[in-house]
Amino acid sequence: MKRLFLALIMAGTALTSSLALAGQATPAFMQPEVLKAALAIQLTEEQEPQFQSSITELFNERMKYFNKLMRGHNVTNMERKMRGKTNRLIKTMDKQMAEFLTDEQMPAYENYRDTLRSYMR
Repeated sequence: MKRLFLALIMAGTALTSSLALAGQATPAFMQPEVLKAALAIQLTEEQEPQFQSSITELFNERMKYFNKLMRGHNVTNMERKMRGKTNRLIKTMDKQMAEFLTDEQMPAYENYRDTLRSYMR
């Protein structure tokens, strides 16, 4: 597990550097603080795929909603709409995480979630 997150941190650092040089924003889940918070959860090998699946679902559904708004040219109050959708998706993710994380891991997950949310625009 530690090797996976160490690899993620290293890849995230490399990606962050590359994106910064290219003038692109770093994705929220690749921010160093977010990766450190993820490592603090101390996931087991069995939990890693479930965690990854929940995070992937959050970002995929968020992107689908953004694309739906853009296709419909529905950009009125877009920031409010995206914030509301993100909050709903995070509540869903909370429920998914509660199914497999232990009580001891939940405070670290909540810190991860809050750190991740702070980088989501």
